[in-house]
Amino acid sequence: MTSDKKKVFKDTDNHELNQSILNEIQDNIKQVIRDKLPHYFLSEQTFYRAAADNSELFDAIFNEVLYSTISSLAAAKYQIDENTLPHLYNIINKDLEGCRDGQKSSLFTSQPFEAIPTAALMLSSINSQIKKQEFWHKNEEGIAVAQHRAKGNPQNYIEHYISTPGDVTLLPWNEAQQIIDKFGFNSVKLHLIFAAYTMEQEKPWESLFTIKGSELIEKIGWDKRTNLPKHQKLLEIAKTAFALDCLLVKTVWIEGRNRKGGINASTPVGRMWNITIVPYGQVNLSGNIEEPLEVQIIIQPGAWTKYFLNRAGAESREALFQFGYLAQKVLEIDPYHEELTLRLAIYLTLDSRVRLDGNYRVQELIEIALPKTELDKALCDRMKAFKLKRRWDKALDQLLNKLNWQIAFDPETYPELLRPGCKQKQPKGYFNKLLNARLTIKPPHPIPELIASKVKPKLSQLQPKIKDTTSEDIKLTGSQVREARIAKGWPQTKLASFLSVSQKFISLVERGDRPLSPQQSAYVRILLDIKF
Repeated sequence: MTSDKKKVFKDTDNHELNQSILNEIQDNIKQVIRDKLPHYFLSEQTFYRAAADNSELFDAIFNEVLYSTISSLAAAKYQIDENTLPHLYNIINKDLEGCRDGQKSSLFTSQPFEAIPTAALMLSSINSQIKKQEFWHKNEEGIAVAQHRAKGNPQNYIEHYISTPGDVTLLPWNEAQQIIDKFGFNSVKLHLIFAAYTMEQEKPWESLFTIKGSELIEKIGWDKRTNLPKHQKLLEIAKTAFALDCLLVKTVWIEGRNRKGGINASTPVGRMWNITIVPYGQVNLSGNIEEPLEVQIIIQPGAWTKYFLNRAGAESREALFQFGYLAQKVLEIDPYHEELTLRLAIYLTLDSRVRLDGNYRVQELIEIALPKTELDKALCDRMKAFKLKRRWDKALDQLLNKLNWQIAFDPETYPELLRPGCKQKQPKGYFNKLLNARLTIKPPHPIPELIASKVKPKLSQLQPKIKDTTSEDIKLTGSQVREARIAKGWPQTKLASFLSVSQKFISLVERGDRPLSPQQSAYVRILLDIKF
């Protein structure tokens, strides 16, 4: 390109470059890993052993990729000399600091729950992983596809496909099955963790964050497993993340009604997650790392987040921002011994935003949690019905007593005779009565209160203990908010995200320059455990 076709860079051109950089940075990171990390493995083992205990590796990769990307883009479009390039790097690096915020913090450090997306797309992607036989099929073109249609509006649907990493070519059935076979409860747990980290990003579709494999091992409860050494756990984490990188999504979705006719959250085919896996440790003679010391998972949320997890877009009625809360203990449920418990907990976590009253019929939950064939067999076989009820009772007992979920049985349709723990002989026809029984089941406190206060922001919707409190009684001072926030270890941005306000607003509140509304005060009291 000749110099007359280039233009001199100005600070005002910065925004134009940012989007191009974000679009290219994922591919460039992979290229750096492919080209340069083998040399580091061979010559700088001490560096990687140290990196296993901190986040310097990600910063080193990110900075090198960012600088090289800016250099290539700027050189192709702008007339920039060597003295100007560092200036441009500093400007854009400052603007892109949010891309690395995710790897600086960890989940569940200050409370036993985290915000998580709960749009229909999340449920469809999870069902594609743990109800594989029911959801995946071969379409007319021979492509593997999993489809979810909205019950209220069948014209709304979500489709999932399988591709190879770094490509969006849809795989045929036989090839896709090799990836689908890797899906399961482990991939669902990683999926939920990635989604919780994504909630912390201001613009997830423009963000990158990284998570250590050792942290994921702890979060999903594998640190308690003694039958596998750490390097095998890390390799399993890497394989599972690889499978998630192959999961694609397409949505045709219009929700709500307004002057524009509804929010159109339709998306083209794209990745759920762009994932780069960075193992490091001792390299063998073949150039492979058979026993990694650590694995870094670098995640870039897919474009679906712009349509389904966009706070600003939701306020302008152009996108959705639907979320609930994930209890930490859900991730620690053992799928081998507590499978139905985990299935119920995952579904109820996502559905609690919609079903605020928590009222369900037993058959409804069994049909959602288990393959339909299991219920059909139980209806035809008395012994299978007995075993299914025993599994159901065990799941409810674990949710209630082990995980502190809130369960109440309807006295008319769910008598003591049918409830968990009853030792009496079951009467004839008990199984059909159980299926028609009703119960109320909600996640542990304070998740239902937080969800209710977000959906219906009225003081009476919060905790019963403050239901009749006057507005004067629940007002908080700025110093009270600041002290409680610091004691909980929250930055101002985290509290702001829960309240759907800006960080500047929280700063003004804590300085005493802006008051909280009565509803906001009540909500902050719940979040920060402020008691009078």
